[in-house]
This record gives sequence, structure tokens and C-alpha cells, in this order.
Amino acid sequence: MIVDFLRPKIELYRTRTFGDKISDTFAFIRESWRPLLKYFVYLMLPLSIVLAFFYDNFFTGYMSLLGNIEDVDDIGVYDSAMLARFGGMSLGAVVLSVVAGMLLVSLVFSMVRLYQSREQRLLQLAWTELRPELMYCLKRSARLMVAAVVFGVLVVLLAMLLIFAAGSLHPALGAVGLMVFYIVFIAVALPLSLLVPIYMLEDDLIVVQAITKAFHLGFATWGGIFAVSFVMSLLGSALQTITFMPWYIMVLAKALFMLEGDTTGFMGTAGFSFLQYLLCVWMVLGYLMSSVLMLVALTVQYGHAADKVDGVGVSQKIEKFDELDAF
Repeated sequence: MIVDFLRPKIELYRTRTFGDKISDTFAFIRESWRPLLKYFVYLMLPLSIVLAFFYDNFFTGYMSLLGNIEDVDDIGVYDSAMLARFGGMSLGAVVLSVVAGMLLVSLVFSMVRLYQSREQRLLQLAWTELRPELMYCLKRSARLMVAAVVFGVLVVLLAMLLIFAAGSLHPALGAVGLMVFYIVFIAVALPLSLLVPIYMLEDDLIVVQAITKAFHLGFATWGGIFAVSFVMSLLGSALQTITFMPWYIMVLAKALFMLEGDTTGFMGTAGFSFLQYLLCVWMVLGYLMSSVLMLVALTVQYGHAADKVDGVGVSQKIEKFDELDAF
């Protein structure tokens, strides 16, 4: 515990090199892993247990639909109960994925906020102290999610309209329009990745202001965002592969037997299904853990961009000096 206090606190608003961004990301996780893991399990494990039920049944239903296609002469003939179950599992997986994303964002940024505001950082962090910050972050993440859905729908509709208009003039123009849309989407998506830390950490901003600031900081540090996101995506993919592959192998093996019409043996037993479900829970937890890594890295990148572009870190130091002079 004493060692943790001897480590310098990680300053959020500081201009960093690429190596500093990566090292500060892992330094925060290394220093805060105990409370972070404790409350991650406390909050995300129950949700992962429910979410895995929908994911596992979604893929089981999907494989059942494929098997049903093989069994009928008319590809349009399906069992209505099977379709209803498949649709219900799909809807449940989508809704719970959104809830899991909101809760995970709230947990990570409530931890970041408390790390910056508490003298003892995250040491001996009690639930009574975390809960108000978590609920505040949850409200902001809900607003951000609603805005993201509305913004995403508008962008997709606008893109479809432009591509359709270009294609009606000439098919080649439609193909070019689609390619241009993808290029613009990638170019815009990277700056927008700073939207989450900006909105979750700057209380005085509304969503529209946060979007504007994300473009302002994001385009000025586009290369840094790309580099950090690329490295963290590779690391996250490695973690996801470890947790994803056992469940995927079982699903694939069961699907092959189902397509062959073999429902006997161990793969058709309740024990196999339960083991597959447990591995699905592990897979969901692995995905959420990798998302924590990306969120922390983007937060560090945001702190770098805010200081490099707007000099936020310098301004805060000047304010501290003024407070000392006043004292």
C-alpha cells in the first residue's frame, strides 16, 4: 500500500509521446487493478451471465435455422416458434449489449474521476463512495448513448440518400459514393472516439458541445488516436481470442453435428450445453475486459490532446500556483 503512494499520480492533462501514452495506460491499470477488478466483477459478472444466455441461444438458434433450411424443400418455410425464439434472442442480445456498454463506460470513468479527485487515488475505495459517482456517470452515458443512436441513424440515412442519388445517375457513381462514404466514415470515426472521455469527464459540456470538441481535438491529433487505437485493438484482440476460442470451438463442433443431423452423443446432452454456456460467460467477460483497456487508452489520449491543443494542463498548473499565492 505504501508503494502505491510513492508512485507519482498519473496526470491526465499532459502532452505525451506515443510511448508515454501506452505506459500511462498500463500504469493506471497496474496501480488500480484491485478496485477496478473488484467492481468490474461485482457489476459486470451478473450482467455477463444474463448476456451470455442470449448470445449462446442466439447462435444456437442461428444454427437451428441453418439446419432447418437443409430439411425443407422450400427455403422460405420455417418453424414460426423457431423464428420467434431467434428474434427474441437477437433483440435481447442487442438491448443487453447496449446496457453492458453503458455500465462499463460508467464504471471506468467513475474510477478515473475518483482517481483524479481523491488524495489516496483508488486505494480503499468503498462502494458508498463509488456509487454516487457511478450513478452520475451512468446518467451521462445514457444521454451519450441516445445521442449516438440518433446521430448514427441520421448519418446512415444521409449516406444512403447520397449513394442512392449518385447511383441513380450512374452505377459507377454509386460505387464511388460508397467508397467515399467508407473513407469519410473512417476519417471521422477516429476523432469521434474522443467523444466518450470528453463528455464523461467535462461536466459543463452538453453532448453537442462534446461532439464539437471531439472533432476539434481529434482532427488535430488524428495520427495519435490511430496509433493508440491500433495497438490497443491488437492487444484487445489477443485477449478476446483467448476467451473467445473455447466457446467458438464448442459452438462450431455442435453446429457441424447439427447440420449432419446427429443430435445424439455428448454434444446433444445438457452437460455439453451448460459447459458451452459457461464458456460464453467467459467470452463476454473477456470482451468487456478488453474494452476497459481501450477506454483507458482513449482517456489518456484525450488528456494528451487537451493539453497539446488547448493547453489544459498548463492552465491547471497556473491555477494551482494562483491558489498557493492567495494562501
